[in-house]
Amino acid sequence: KIRPTLINNYVNLLYMLGSSKTLNTSKLWFYSNKVKAITMSNQQETFSLSKLKIQSLGSSETTQEGSFNVLKIIIERLRYSPTNIKFIYLYLRSFILFFKNKYLNIKINKLLNLSIHHFSTYSKNQSETKDKELNPYWITGFTDAEGCFSIIVEILDKNKWRIRTSYEINLHIKDVEILYKIKEFFGVGNVYLRLQKNIAVYRVSNLQNIKEIIIPHFKKYPLITKKSIDFNLWSIVIDMIYNKEHLKKSGFLTILTYYAYINRGISKKVLKFYPKISPVIRAKVDLPLNLNPYWVSGFVAGDGGFSLIIRPSKSSVLKQQVSCRLHITQHIKDLELMKLFSKFFNCGTVYVRSNSSNRCDFLVQDIKLLLSNIIPHFDIYPILNLKFQDYICFKKALYIIKSKQHLTQEGLDLIKKLNLEMNSNRLK
Repeated sequence: KIRPTLINNYVNLLYMLGSSKTLNTSKLWFYSNKVKAITMSNQQETFSLSKLKIQSLGSSETTQEGSFNVLKIIIERLRYSPTNIKFIYLYLRSFILFFKNKYLNIKINKLLNLSIHHFSTYSKNQSETKDKELNPYWITGFTDAEGCFSIIVEILDKNKWRIRTSYEINLHIKDVEILYKIKEFFGVGNVYLRLQKNIAVYRVSNLQNIKEIIIPHFKKYPLITKKSIDFNLWSIVIDMIYNKEHLKKSGFLTILTYYAYINRGISKKVLKFYPKISPVIRAKVDLPLNLNPYWVSGFVAGDGGFSLIIRPSKSSVLKQQVSCRLHITQHIKDLELMKLFSKFFNCGTVYVRSNSSNRCDFLVQDIKLLLSNIIPHFDIYPILNLKFQDYICFKKALYIIKSKQHLTQEGLDLIKKLNLEMNSNRLK
């Protein structure tokens, strides 16, 4: 379905630019209403587009170039705005069909950094998972992997500050559909696209919505990674801001002690003004005895991966060996959580990396165990986001191996083809 997220002024403008009558004119004027935007520092602001004037010399080529420049200005102003990828894509294609100019078509595609492959993959993923409802534990698991409870502190001067808070999830733009589903689940917030960086963001920044919808959700369906500590401190800050305590110096300084612990900690700019601020005492996370299956699928959708690995092998008839694995990687501070995955799936191994990366991994590589323990779980409790396509390719490869077809050139080539459709290759 089409989400009417672009304001009418822009819709009318794009329609005008696609009409020969407007393109034959020598001047283009338009105005806009106020538009929500996100700055590079993740702060929300409101701006008004000033009156724009595009001059053309009357020739067809110049008019096309001028129209492209108008589109470029629109995209530049809207690139952080809540919108719909399908909606923009369709208008963009109408530009390409109208101009029939190879040079301009290339420029337009580069401008948005979107392609037919992006959109088709997107639509396919949407159609295969559209009937699946988001379980609240799935939302929590996905947030444990990909979510962020943000506090942004701006110091305007020694006695003047500004605090912004938000709950958000940042993904690759091709995974934006799951953000729309999460937005629909909560019923609040907006989805924003950063087209030039291929990033999509779901953000809830309204204080009332955070207090009445977001916080109650995570208290009822709690986070279980170290991110739960961030959430608890963030919730305290939300209450303080809601009660106007942040307006007093004492309240603001208390908030800084929480802010100094959450996510990446206190910024250099804030530390410059308040060098003696210390984080609150580190809390302890109590893991559950068992993992919720919906939480597991949500977490794997964010931080898990399905991989096909093809290596040279002298012992193989085809001189190549195929291996498959489910893997989850976390910071070593979540080592005990990794052990819970092994308990949950009743298989797999947890490794602590020997290098200085402070990472640990949960791996399942045995083909029989992947087929008996892993596949049945994700068939019942699906991935639901773009990684679902990786899972489908992974599953097909496992059955090719099970039937020994990977020992034939035809079967090996099919696995190689599946591998080219997975993970980072899918995002190209």
